[in-house]
Amino acid sequence: MAQVLFILYEHASGYALFRVKEFEEVSVLQSQVEKCVTDLSKFQSVVKLVAFSPFKSGTNALDNINSVSEGLVHEDLQIFLESNVPKSSKKQKISLGVADAKIGAAITEELKIQCSQTGAAPEIIR
Repeated sequence: MAQVLFILYEHASGYALFRVKEFEEVSVLQSQVEKCVTDLSKFQSVVKLVAFSPFKSGTNALDNINSVSEGLVHEDLQIFLESNVPKSSKKQKISLGVADAKIGAAITEELKIQCSQTGAAPEIIR
């Protein structure tokens, strides 16, 4: 079964979703991941932007980020993830790397998307 890793990045301007290429190789070679994040050309060969959803206003951004910090899935985040993260299947297991365990647990519970805060995810988010 192939495993595909996506990374959720929360930014002041909006939500970004990245796809990590060669996930199995990347997770095994943790030290090489650490080195690749400092070299843009190497980083671009491993991580690709899949989707970006800007916040509508400063108030909307604050509302979304407060929800994330409290471990709640905001409606905007739910729509963004449902629209851009493919469903897991027997042939392909989907995993979403997140920065915080609370939001990861909430996403897993509400959207049934398997989340992880370990392995290559923290280094790529950083």
